Amino acid sequence: MLRLHEHVAKQLAVLVIVLICIFGTASYFFCKQMEFDRYENLLKTTLSMIKTSILYKSDFDAYVKEIAKSSGMRVTLIGDDGIVLADSAADIEVMENHNNRFEIMQARSHEYGAAVRYSHTLKEDFLNVASRVKIGETFYFVRVTTPLNLVMKSFYLIWLSIVVIFAFVLLIGFFWINRFSKNIRNEVMKLNAAFTALANKDYKKEFHFGFAREFAELGVYLRKLAKRLEKRAKQKRKYTAKIKLMSRQKSDIISAISHEFKNPIASVIGYAQTLNEDENIDADIRKKFLEKIEKNSRKISDMIDRLSLAVKLESGDLPLQMSEFDFDALVKDITASFSIGEPSREIVYEGEKTLVKADVQMMEIAVSNLIGNALKYSENTIHVKLKDGIFSVKDSGIGIAEEEIGKITDKFYRVEGRSWDNSLGLGLTFVSYILNMHGVTLKIQSKLNEGSEFSFDLPKSLE
Repeated sequence: MLRLHEHVAKQLAVLVIVLICIFGTASYFFCKQMEFDRYENLLKTTLSMIKTSILYKSDFDAYVKEIAKSSGMRVTLIGDDGIVLADSAADIEVMENHNNRFEIMQARSHEYGAAVRYSHTLKEDFLNVASRVKIGETFYFVRVTTPLNLVMKSFYLIWLSIVVIFAFVLLIGFFWINRFSKNIRNEVMKLNAAFTALANKDYKKEFHFGFAREFAELGVYLRKLAKRLEKRAKQKRKYTAKIKLMSRQKSDIISAISHEFKNPIASVIGYAQTLNEDENIDADIRKKFLEKIEKNSRKISDMIDRLSLAVKLESGDLPLQMSEFDFDALVKDITASFSIGEPSREIVYEGEKTLVKADVQMMEIAVSNLIGNALKYSENTIHVKLKDGIFSVKDSGIGIAEEEIGKITDKFYRVEGRSWDNSLGLGLTFVSYILNMHGVTLKIQSKLNEGSEFSFDLPKSLE
């Protein structure tokens, strides 16, 4: 299959060849006819001169030879009856009657008669032009002829000159065709390079098309296409990254659930198998095992509830139940509960009466998670503070590395190298979701091995 520029060059070459044939044929016949007309007019001009001067001549034979010598043409004087009276190139005694010659017959009814005819006397083709003239009271025919080969020689000279000029023009034309083909080839190569770049996702590569408007328009379309493909590629990368993130998160969920549910489930199965296999087990041990089964079952139930709550919070399926309450009283109740549950730990609370409008149960979850998180990650006193509309929980525990601070509110995320017992990594996620629902943000300040402080501004009225 030919390339585009080769197709163009081929078609142009065919067109040029056809034009050569048409022009050559047309110019041949046109130039030939034009040269015949020129010689015919030349013969008519000579005839006009002879018709004027012959009226004063008496020796016709000497006169026609004189004219033939000066003009280079054959001159013949013919009587009205067709008999040749004088000829500059032949013996009139051997010449036939010319009454039936076409040029003579035509001259009887027209001013001039012309014919191309073979001369049996001179054994050659001639262009003959005749005209009738009246000398005294008698009519005569004067005929002037020129050899046909002379006319053709002049014609061929002119025609060949035209052919040479046309050939020169053709050479220029072929040079132009070659240049035109080369320009198209260059533009097509640019298009190929542009499509190759697009195929290789090189959307920044610049291309300049300037040979023809169509190629320039193609260049504009290619640049628009490159921008669209680049935009789509970015969207695809974002979507792919999102899919990978979702896949990783799903893996994290499965891993976290598997890890956190494994121990309590194993405990339940172990104690249950022991009770089932030993019917004579001591009553106190049976009771202790049943308490262990109950405790681990409650842990499993609690983790399921926390997962369910995380899903509802993330999807927004848990609407806020707004009410006005004293945030100080809520914090006091929560710290008291933790003090009872963790009698060996010291929780110092400093607060003041602060009325807020929020969801009581949600805020209880948030505060409980922050205090519980501080208790898990520190062994010293926990400082809880409510002042000037800001709630904070401060510990002097393990702290968080700076690069981890922005990640710890993500679902199932745990600080590297540490485990949050039965937490599923959801505690701070709950807090973040709940505070965002109330229009506030969790603030974290922490130093590794020095402790952490979690705080947030109390929500304002959402009316």
